[in-house]
Amino acid sequence: MGLLGIGTNGLVYNYPEFGSVWHEWNNRLRPRALAGSRQGLVYADQEGHVGKGNRGHVGNAEWTLGSAVSALATDENGSALYAVADGHVSRLEAAGQVPGPCAELHVLSIALARDALWLSDGQRVFIGSDAACQPAPGAPAHITRLAGLGQRLFAVDASGDVFRTTQGNVWERLPRPLKFRADQLPQFHPALDVAVTGTAAWVVDDESNVFVLSESE
Repeated sequence: MGLLGIGTNGLVYNYPEFGSVWHEWNNRLRPRALAGSRQGLVYADQEGHVGKGNRGHVGNAEWTLGSAVSALATDENGSALYAVADGHVSRLEAAGQVPGPCAELHVLSIALARDALWLSDGQRVFIGSDAACQPAPGAPAHITRLAGLGQRLFAVDASGDVFRTTQGNVWERLPRPLKFRADQLPQFHPALDVAVTGTAAWVVDDESNVFVLSESE
């Protein structure tokens, strides 16, 4: 599916592959949160409804949460789906929604990667399961955004730094977006958000510009 994003006009845009152009995925859907997989996208609207879509077509909402959804996470195949509403995690299943892990936390961001659910409360990163909610070893502090796909996991902290986990489960800081402008020295900009697709990782900076991350740094 490529990279999905919500434009300043509230609509969903898709960047399918390198060398392509951004285009409207659908001219009616104005979601509050998005997640994507090989099966299509998952959206949460402004009223706490969560549904699915594919190839520009949106299905009816399949779940209704008690408050607005602030984050969604799904795996590569779209078989596992989690949502955050009012700081609490729910697992969304065909039969309905069930409480997710780490109920004691007020969760800001979640990601599915490395066969685990990762959560941040803005202070620490945790690995959640039905049995426990454990702090993630070596994770940086004050993480505001998490994004994952397969074995790849990325994060952004409150100061705008970007991190990834290596194969040895070490958290590594990556360079911030660097901008070149006429008659100015190059300037690094803080990152505000991060996303992962099958071909790359991406960050959004403080001026709403999208950059592709070099994962060979």
